[in-house]
Amino acid sequence: MSLFSHGKLVTVMQYFTEGVEDYWHTLYPITDPKERKGDPYLYFYDVSKKATGFKGPFSDEGIYLFRGYDGRWHIHALEIAQYTLACWLAWRNSFDEVWLNRALSHCDWLTRYQERDGGWRIGHKNPKFEDLPTPWPSALAQGLAISALLRAYRYTEDSRYLRSALSAFEFLDKDMAEGGVKRSFEKDGVSGFVYEEYPGSELSGVLNGYISAVLAISELCEVDSGHRDVFGENIENLLAILPLYDTGYWSLYSLDGEIDSGFYHRLVTRQLQVLSRMDRRFAPFAKRFKEYGDSFLCASRALLKKVGSRL
Repeated sequence: MSLFSHGKLVTVMQYFTEGVEDYWHTLYPITDPKERKGDPYLYFYDVSKKATGFKGPFSDEGIYLFRGYDGRWHIHALEIAQYTLACWLAWRNSFDEVWLNRALSHCDWLTRYQERDGGWRIGHKNPKFEDLPTPWPSALAQGLAISALLRAYRYTEDSRYLRSALSAFEFLDKDMAEGGVKRSFEKDGVSGFVYEEYPGSELSGVLNGYISAVLAISELCEVDSGHRDVFGENIENLLAILPLYDTGYWSLYSLDGEIDSGFYHRLVTRQLQVLSRMDRRFAPFAKRFKEYGDSFLCASRALLKKVGSRL
């Protein structure tokens, strides 16, 4: 496995600048809240390049394929969910029905291959996470799928999309001991929980994946007000555990101590900026993380830490 994800120079450069990106490291622009309020198909940030920038093949069914860590092309529920959401945004940016049709066909795939417990499970693994179940579920897949399916429900008013989104949430909020992806923990005197993007045998707690799941719940509340309490619980929990991700100069990728890459630090900063518009208590975290990203010294220290951890 290469030192940096997907082995790109972009990975290094993004510690120091937002001016470079590639398909795997796209720095998403935040959507103006007024625009999103006027167009419910928009997302909190514009992930459309995950659709428009894709140059790979599709399956015989016309479904997005993920180039895996083994160099082969795979059906991968997490990547399909992200691509589906990106298609909705590509449609809103261009009003080209090609993207609308792709969004709907991929939502159909999600409903067709959702398991009875509401989850999607993935056969292909990142070698870094060998202790995942086989196949494995992911909170990030659940959250992105919920957001994509809610858009299909808005567009078609077909209740099967809403049922699928609600079932996906039930799996998301199910404790790992019961087969779900919600893990409770105590770390450094802080008690909390996290929806695990990588639900291995030990605590991982990937921050950007958890926040994506929380954003999905916020969208679910727009359709079903019965989820407001669990959304509020997640907001309070996130505020309580966020200090665990703050190293004093950069953000941690996960609670097992891995430091963020430049890309993920900037993504989490954007996510915190989005959350700060929902609840001002997130604003100090967003400001602090942005200051880290703007500091050459902080970025250099984070890069050296990342390099040292991979050697």
